Amino acid sequence: MPSRARGVERMKLFFLNDPTIEAMGSYMTRLSKRQQIVASNLANIDTPGYKTSDISFHATMEQLLSRNLAPMKTSRPEHNAMAELRFAPLEPEVFEVQGLQVRPDKNNVDLDREMLKLSETSFGYSMMAQFLKGKFRSIATSINDGRVG
Repeated sequence: MPSRARGVERMKLFFLNDPTIEAMGSYMTRLSKRQQIVASNLANIDTPGYKTSDISFHATMEQLLSRNLAPMKTSRPEHNAMAELRFAPLEPEVFEVQGLQVRPDKNNVDLDREMLKLSETSFGYSMMAQFLKGKFRSIATSINDGRVG
């Protein structure tokens, strides 16, 4: 295989294994899961005894920066502190929300809270989609500039 073809193959693998793209994709998957949970909460707003669920995004970020997988490369010894950050796609932690007002039918779904969560989730998903679009645009620009030069 000619060296240019090997270089192109390595570049493809690099772009496919980009930890930033993986983290963004994982975060979007978690936002999608939250959307499903919020939709379930809203669908059960009149179900007696139903308890509101959610995903812990604090735990989500801790999981995304776990120390177990995909070591980052460093170019200088002083960058070794950053090498501790790792990407680890784990299932999001779903939990029952505590401290909400419970109605006489033992249901604690709050319409205003769920609509706010729905808006936050939609905004986060749109923002992450824009970041990914920019990342792919940057990759496409790099590829196209490489062809010209």
